[in-house]
Amino acid sequence: MTSNAPLVRSFPWLVAALLAGLSWSLDFNGLYGQDAHEYLRQSKALFDGWQGLPTPPPGTGDREFARGYPMAGAGLRWLFGDAVLALQLVSWLSAALGSYFFVRLLDLLSPGARAGSRWAFAGLGLVAAPVFFRAGMTAMSDGLGLSLTLAAFFYGLRAMEKKRMADVALAALAAVLAIATRYALAVLLLPLAMALGYELIRTRQRLALAGLLPGGLLGLLLFSGPATNDPLQHSLMQDWSLANLWAKTFHNASGTIRYALPNILYLLYPLAHPAFCLALPGLFFLFKRTDLVLSSKRLLAACSLSYLLLLGGLPHQNLRYLLPAYVLLLLLLFPAWDRLYCYGFLFFPRLTRWVLGVTLAVQVFFCVWFFRPVWLRHEMEKRMAGEISARVSPGHTIYAFDVDVALRSYLPELHFQNLWERRYDNYPAGSFVLFNEKLRPQWEGLPPVLNWEDLQQQYRLEKKVEWPEGWVLWEVEE
Repeated sequence: MTSNAPLVRSFPWLVAALLAGLSWSLDFNGLYGQDAHEYLRQSKALFDGWQGLPTPPPGTGDREFARGYPMAGAGLRWLFGDAVLALQLVSWLSAALGSYFFVRLLDLLSPGARAGSRWAFAGLGLVAAPVFFRAGMTAMSDGLGLSLTLAAFFYGLRAMEKKRMADVALAALAAVLAIATRYALAVLLLPLAMALGYELIRTRQRLALAGLLPGGLLGLLLFSGPATNDPLQHSLMQDWSLANLWAKTFHNASGTIRYALPNILYLLYPLAHPAFCLALPGLFFLFKRTDLVLSSKRLLAACSLSYLLLLGGLPHQNLRYLLPAYVLLLLLLFPAWDRLYCYGFLFFPRLTRWVLGVTLAVQVFFCVWFFRPVWLRHEMEKRMAGEISARVSPGHTIYAFDVDVALRSYLPELHFQNLWERRYDNYPAGSFVLFNEKLRPQWEGLPPVLNWEDLQQQYRLEKKVEWPEGWVLWEVEE
């Protein structure tokens, strides 16, 4: 541990406390959209299974999502009782753990840098980055996956530097848990695993390598979901194509999605995008080729490029998927930041304070900007659930898509049938339908729209309630 050990210990807790305080003040439970509510459902199912209670058969979410995050939530539920709070705690603690290992990596990669420079960079570049802030606020696996990935890099790089077998074991454990949290992280961690394996072979630690390989595979089987039984069925394997790098319109099971830029330019967002840090390009003016002379730096670059190639071949774009690549970029650019910080406060202290203050203000502004849609979706889901509860009696069936996953969390007394999963040929009288005409262009020719057209042609529908976002609740009449 370095001389700034007290700050190392307190800073992560301050990050967790900030996220918890904001969640409490906003009355935000971390749930929004399909993925967060699906993680909640999986966490509840795991908890029930551990108690010997009946659980539903695996569905689409179980095959697509790794179990690491919901399993962590189920584990904390033993201590705190509330399933939603447990998932929030995982996200808050993950943000704290991620910031801790980020600073430890800066210390490992640049041991001569000033402590103030490292902490300022961690605060502005990482914690104040909108994608990191949103990961810490929401019930999603991004924060946990990132923190475990940074732990794997820290222990792995330290193992190659100091040749300690304990670090090798910790790196392997962190890597297994990271992949069991987000499958795509396997591609990012692969170069690290290869380098660590080569180092073990070079130093004649073959017995350790022979033990780590089966141990890692066993860990993945224990912590991962059904997708590990048949990985080729996962959408990452089915939908990936090198041609997607030059595409910006995609047609798949998620409908027709159009983006402003092709994937190959989307991969450059961590360099200059308000979801990350708009001031980051300025560091390239202070960047030197010697900053990449260390083999550990070149390894980080290889891991980032490997991961970006995976993302570029997928038929969708999502800013939060770029978070691991952005954090590796920060690690590579830290020497340039350290020059700015040290020379700036030495020769231009007032100007440097002004630049850092403006950067912080911009970061905070965009944290609010990118979190606002999340909060609005969260509020819409709760509002819809309340109004549906007042109009639909327990036990009734609602046919829906998109919002049905969230409504299952808030309205367990109702039965939901998903319009996306399959075509229906019968809608009983007295059942209800939720549809949003604004989503028709995305789902044209696919089950949600085809089912809706069948309903309009073959049944009488009575409008019950309409929401500003475009959703309408209809009742199927006799």
